[in-house]
Amino acid sequence: MATAVIKVYELTASMAGTDKTSGTVRFKLADDQTVDANDPITIPSSATTTRSFHKGLRMYCATAPDTSLSGYAAYSDGSNTFGTGITVNASNTGVTFSANATSALPNGTDLFAFTSGSPMALNVTDSSNQTATGFFGDLVKMQMNLASSASSGTLSAETVTMSYDEV
Repeated sequence: MATAVIKVYELTASMAGTDKTSGTVRFKLADDQTVDANDPITIPSSATTTRSFHKGLRMYCATAPDTSLSGYAAYSDGSNTFGTGITVNASNTGVTFSANATSALPNGTDLFAFTSGSPMALNVTDSSNQTATGFFGDLVKMQMNLASSASSGTLSAETVTMSYDEV
């Protein structure tokens, strides 16, 4: 029996994306997948919000499963450790990649509200069982938001889990 090999791609600036399986996605003021200290999100001086560029994640089947994959979802551990004034919104945007921007993420919901017990379904638009290689399931877009109450400095890492069922 063949076991599927699944990767997670960050789709930024193009639908092709970059393999981020067990890797890092950095929120910043640049539309790229580079994990560096360039283009940091600035803390606003007033009651406004500074937003990162959107970051899109989608699962990719590198080795086809023996039968099929289904039940696609994404979730966090439910605890935002970024600190006061820092939030991350997430949204299922279907299967069509749209350009990333710093405008407010449409239909964004607190990423940390999605947990293993109540995950974000990623099979709303693409609900077909995956039987071959290629992208599958829906895109999840995320965006970090900073308020004037945020503290400067490097943040600790958070984990987003992408899940699926294999038959």
